[in-house]
Parts: sequence; structure tokens; C-alpha cells
Amino acid sequence: MGPAIIVTAASVRLTAPSDRITSIGTGKAIRSVVVTAEVAGTIETVHVSPNTTVEARAPLVTLERQSQEILLGSAKAELEKQEATFQRYEALRRRNSSAISSAQIDEARAERAVAEANVAEAQYEYDRRVIRAPFEGRINVNDLTVGTYLPLGGPVVTLIDASSLLVEFLVPETAADKIALDLPVRLSTPAVVGRFFNGKVVAFDSSIDAEFRTVRVRAEVENDDLLLLPGMTFNVTVISRDQPLPVVPAISILWGRDGAYVWRLGTDNRPERVPVVIRHRQGDRVWVDATLVDGDRVVEEGAFKINADSQLSITNEPIRAGPVGGGTSG
Repeated sequence: MGPAIIVTAASVRLTAPSDRITSIGTGKAIRSVVVTAEVAGTIETVHVSPNTTVEARAPLVTLERQSQEILLGSAKAELEKQEATFQRYEALRRRNSSAISSAQIDEARAERAVAEANVAEAQYEYDRRVIRAPFEGRINVNDLTVGTYLPLGGPVVTLIDASSLLVEFLVPETAADKIALDLPVRLSTPAVVGRFFNGKVVAFDSSIDAEFRTVRVRAEVENDDLLLLPGMTFNVTVISRDQPLPVVPAISILWGRDGAYVWRLGTDNRPERVPVVIRHRQGDRVWVDATLVDGDRVVEEGAFKINADSQLSITNEPIRAGPVGGGTSG
């Protein structure tokens, strides 16, 4: 048997490959709505001003509602009348069961129910003249003034909840299989120099755009300090992580008739040929599918010089170029 072949060794590490997908996106508020008038009317009171924050159900404007107030008062008076009639009939029957018939009691009860419904309807029409915020948010610039007539369906204010922003961007179809829910996203914007913001993927299309061969992706980023504004442009980096795989040095991978392989160091540093399938490459590191576990050692420099019967001498020093001998790579 010939002299030992000097090689270097590297430890296998089990890690997840990381791909960085970059794109340009545009931010929009998590919630944004143009509040419209459900009824027509003249503005009587403006309760808000631009750039202020309002709570959910807070009044925005009150329309003139004098006629609804009159109808509500009339309905309440009629209810009081029907309630009094019903109570009087009930009292008469308790004192003398023959003084009032069951039919009269039932009729009084029905008329009271109709009066209650009329009050509810009048109250509803009265309340509709107060236009309220559907959710907590910030009021945009507007031209609300007392005396302005709002037509049915006319815009009142734009209400924006920008406590979070949704950033939409496109990725090429070649990266579509890397996109998944909750993937971390890093964002920056030229509007806020020197700052980076962290978000995550919350939605993506389930089909490829046939014209542009892209997938639309939506990420969410918290915006508690309201530093980010809807409409901003963002540089987006998606960090895609796959399942953990063995990582080996690129130099340790050899090719034979049956495909790629590495030399694993077994007992007494005996080389053992292990087939590998290359899954991902980053610089001089390669992620592979193989029967390798974390902590295994593979031959690094000098791998092309050995075979299964080679005697090896492991060194930590770089191997100088010299005559090749002592084995084959096939």
C-alpha cells in the first residue's frame, strides 16, 4: 500500500439555505375608507378636523335633523298614550275581570307594539343624521364646513388606519416556490433614510401573471409611530428559508458516472463515498441532499486524489500543489 495521501477535512453542518428575494413595493394603509353619507342633508355640526385621530363610532358630522326630531317626539308621545291605555285596561281587568275583554287587552298590546316600532324607526332616522367613524383612524384633509349640502352617497371624509402598512410587490415566477406565509421581510424607503423595518408575508397570489410572469405578494409591517405613510415606495427583501440540509464545501464535491458525491471520513479516517444531490449554492458552501448528519467530516482539499482504499493523513494546513497520485476520482 502506498504512502498516506494528505487531505484536509471539513465538518458537515445542518442548516437551512437562505435565499434573498428583492423587489420594489408600494405601501398602503391596513384600512382606508371614504366615509359617505347614507342620507342627504345639510351639515349642521362638524366634529373633526384634518390630521386628527378619532375612535371607532366617534361622530364626524351631524346633519340638520329638525324634522326627524319632530317625528321622534310624536312617536314617543304616541307610545306613551298606547302604554297608558294598555296599563289602564290591565288594571281594570285585575279589579273586575268582566269589565274588559281579552280582545281589548290584545288590541291594546298590539297597538303598543306598533307604537314601539314607530319610535324605533323614528330614532333610527334621527341617529342616521350623525355620520360616525367605522373604525379608529386618522382624518385626511377635507373641505367640511357647516351649511354644506351632502347628497346621498356623497363623500364626507377619508379615514385611514395606518397603524400597519400593507406593502405589495412582485417576485418573478422563478422565486414563486420560495414564497410562504409569515416569511420575514425587511423593508427600507428613501423617505426615511437609514432606517430598516421588519415585516412578514401575509398573502400572495396562487397563480402566475401570464403577461409578466410574476407573482403578487403582500407583506405587513407595523407602524405604531406612524412614521411610514401610505403611498411610500419600499425596497423589499424577502428572506426565504427552506428545510435544514447538510452543508459541505464546494471543493469537496466530485462527479462520477452516477452523479455527484463526497468522501465522508469514517472509522480510522477511512474514506466512504456518499452520493449527494445539490440543492443550493452560496459562495463556497453547498447545501445537499445526502445521508450526512451534523458533525460528519468530509474530505475537502485533496478529495480528487483518493479512492475507497486510500490511506489518508488529515492536516489543517492548506495543501500545496504537487504531483497527483494514490487514487482516482471515479
